[in-house]
Amino acid sequence: MDDCNKCDPCTGLCEIVPEMAGMFKALGDPNRLRIVHLLATDTTGTMGVSDLAEKLGISQPAASQHLRTLKSEGFVISRREGFRVYFSFNRDRLVQFQDYFDLMCSAVMDRCDRELVRKTTRQTALNACVVFYSYTGVTREVADRIRNACGCDLVEVKTVTEYSAFTAYTTGVLHSRRGICDPITPDEIDVSRYDLLVIGTPVWAWKPAPAINAAVRALKGCEGKRAVVFVTNRGQPGEALPLLEAALAARGVEVVAAVSLTKEDMATRKAENDLIERIVEAYPLPVEDGQNRKIGSTKAT
Repeated sequence: MDDCNKCDPCTGLCEIVPEMAGMFKALGDPNRLRIVHLLATDTTGTMGVSDLAEKLGISQPAASQHLRTLKSEGFVISRREGFRVYFSFNRDRLVQFQDYFDLMCSAVMDRCDRELVRKTTRQTALNACVVFYSYTGVTREVADRIRNACGCDLVEVKTVTEYSAFTAYTTGVLHSRRGICDPITPDEIDVSRYDLLVIGTPVWAWKPAPAINAAVRALKGCEGKRAVVFVTNRGQPGEALPLLEAALAARGVEVVAAVSLTKEDMATRKAENDLIERIVEAYPLPVEDGQNRKIGSTKAT
């Protein structure tokens, strides 16, 4: 889809909304949904109008009308064998519908997140900085979504010597288990002008990645700041969060929320939305608002 320049940033929704409206209308009837289910679970491939009408308890003309509607939107396909017409479910169309729906949900949730920031802090963007390291791109994806929602700055830490697939699982894991700091770029991260820090890292061998160890040491002007930390992992964060909290505490940073994100969390976005809520909650409000919130040691893991 080409950018339409009607909204910033372009989501591509304007191109698919008319098509999605037809899809929703086709699926917006109990009998048509039952037909979809019957055809999707049929293993014979020989289901006709009379079969569907009998299973649904409706007349054949009514079943034919429902099939016509579903067929017009591409959810049902038919084939003729002699005098019989058999119907089957079009899986590819459902996959396309899911892709469209996911795109719509993503765009809507991004705008909801930005509205959450505006309503809670009375600002359209937070004076916050996300410092993160990403090896596979997963942590970067989370950081990008935080930026899209909160309007904060990103500082991506990279190792001076890039890891290969082999060295990441050998040298990288060894450094992680020993708490070693890899040489990184930038080698100094000035966060003195920010009101809130967000630190993110993948979990390597149940501990923070070596690059983020170095990033914490590279922080300049971090004393007295609040921070929210998050780790991305395959379901076993291990000691990563407490070790990262301890390292930041040693630098004078108060960690007010800690979140662990798994691959499943990334698919549903629920945990990511919780992370954004934690960031908004942790953001210090101006004293004159009379609404300063005390987050304390609340954790979401």
